[in-house]
Order: sequence, then C-alpha cells, then structure tokens
Amino acid sequence: MRLSIHEPDSWREAKQTKGDQLGSFRALLSHPLWGPRAIFGALLAMVGLATFWGVVVAGQDLTADLLKRLNDPEASSKSKIAFGFIQTAGAGVGMLASGPLSARWGCKRTFVLMHVGALIMTPIVCWLPFQFKSYALMLTLLPLFGFCAQGIHAGYAVYFPSLFPTQLRATGAGFCFNTGRILAAPVLIWGSAWMKSHLDLRLAITCLGGLFLLGLAFLLFLPETSGEELPE
Repeated sequence: MRLSIHEPDSWREAKQTKGDQLGSFRALLSHPLWGPRAIFGALLAMVGLATFWGVVVAGQDLTADLLKRLNDPEASSKSKIAFGFIQTAGAGVGMLASGPLSARWGCKRTFVLMHVGALIMTPIVCWLPFQFKSYALMLTLLPLFGFCAQGIHAGYAVYFPSLFPTQLRATGAGFCFNTGRILAAPVLIWGSAWMKSHLDLRLAITCLGGLFLLGLAFLLFLPETSGEELPE
C-alpha cells in the first residue's frame, strides 16, 4: 500500500527548488517564523503529553480512591470499568469530534475550547464526587473530563503540519511531537510523581491540571491555520 502512495507535486517541486532546506533542523529553527512555531508547538505537545500521563490516566486512581473511602469491596474492578470504558468512551467522542469542531471553529479555537474545558473539569472530577460521596456522579463526570482532556490529542496531527511550509512540514511536525515527549518526561518524573507521593491525590491532580492553563498561554503565540493556505 505504501508503495502505491506517491509524493505530492508540491513536495517534488520543493525538493527541486529548496532541496538544501528539505528536512533541515537548522532551516526550521533559525527561521524567524517557523522557528517560534516549532518551539511553541513542542511546548503545546508537552502540555498534552504531560497531562495525559499525569492527569487523564489518573481517572482510574481517583475513582479507586473514592470507592475505598466509601468502603466498596469492588473498588479495584469498578475503577477499571470507570476509566477503561466510561472515561475512555468520552475521550473517544472527544477525539472524533475534534475534526468537525476544528472545521467549524478552527483548529486553534478548538484547542482553546478543550483546554478550557479540561482546566474546569479537572478540579470538578477531583473534588465534587468526593463531596457528595457518589460513584454515580463520578461516572457522569468522567466522560466530560475525557472528552476535553484527551480529545485535544486528535488535533495535533492536523494542526502541527499546517504550521510549516512543504520543505519543512514533516520536520516541523516531528519536532513538535517528539520534543514535546522529551519535555514532558521531567514534568512527569519530578512533578507528577513527587506531588502524587507527597500530596493528597486530589490536590496533586488538581495542581497538574494547571498545565492546561499553560497550554492556553502557549496557544497565544501560535496562529489559526484553518481556512488558510498551507505555507510555502
């Protein structure tokens, strides 16, 4: 199948006319327009990856904590169902909705919407079910939490390539994704792990949810690309 897919004409033309820049990290990072986009794109990806491993997957731990406080003997199995089925269903809807929402409102605006939603839903999920001592309420909130907090991941594959010209598109998108992974590692090792071992789990996840606010700050430095011609 891959052998049947041919490179687009725009890439072939760029290879002929701008072959010295093709895939060049120097050309990417030294450019006054593409360089900042690559840096802030990587920072945006860092927020997504750090919150996925530090906040999103904690839905299971939060549910288990709630059920243990309620002395439920099936805390382990119920928390797995809450995360693996209920929250994941909401996350799946969020990722599927990301495309239509981006087409309607724009990629950047959709990112903003989901970051704001995740920023609001994180403390709600962390505290409200505990306040009312309700597993049913947790099950109601987790899909909304997953929709926003995990739904943002569907937008990266569309947004990052649209930030860069043909000769740097794959390099720029790859830089955003993979540098984001590298930057997320110390956040998880020294931030998430330390807070979850020293603080109440609910407080730790609420604090980590503040990273969504950081994502909103990074979006201020990135353009809206929907409805615009791809840069050349």
